[in-house]
Amino acid sequence: MEALQKKHGVKGYGPPHLNLRQPFKWRWSEEALRRGVEGILRGHKPFRVRLGDWRVFENKGAVYLRAYGGSAFDRLYRALEPLAPPEAEIEGPSYIPHLTLALGLDPDEAVALAKRLPPPPRRSFTLKEVALVKDEDDGSLIEIARLPLGLEEES
Repeated sequence: MEALQKKHGVKGYGPPHLNLRQPFKWRWSEEALRRGVEGILRGHKPFRVRLGDWRVFENKGAVYLRAYGGSAFDRLYRALEPLAPPEAEIEGPSYIPHLTLALGLDPDEAVALAKRLPPPPRRSFTLKEVALVKDEDDGSLIEIARLPLGLEEES
């Protein structure tokens, strides 16, 4: 995705990623958040995420790659929801899992870009870990922790 961003002169918010939560305010320490998320992740095994097609959030001038994680994604998403209310009302049942390629485009530009993009080179990946990040005043993302999902059972 980064090569496509460079080729088309666009960018998203931070490096390409799949949000499990939208930004939220946390009142306690980073360590408390890390421990809380770590405890939730222990109950969730790694799972496949299937990649769909390029789509557009026209109201945001955003081009994104649709992602499908099935019931495993839904369970993890719901388990993380109670941590804190989101800053924006884009979570809940209408949330669309995705990887953002471009933000801030004119709506017509976004539609045109989505139409000319090639299919993703990979059709799926296994989600094995979660990065916990915070945003800085300058808009950059800083990784606080990288936490594994519960361990896969031995075969």
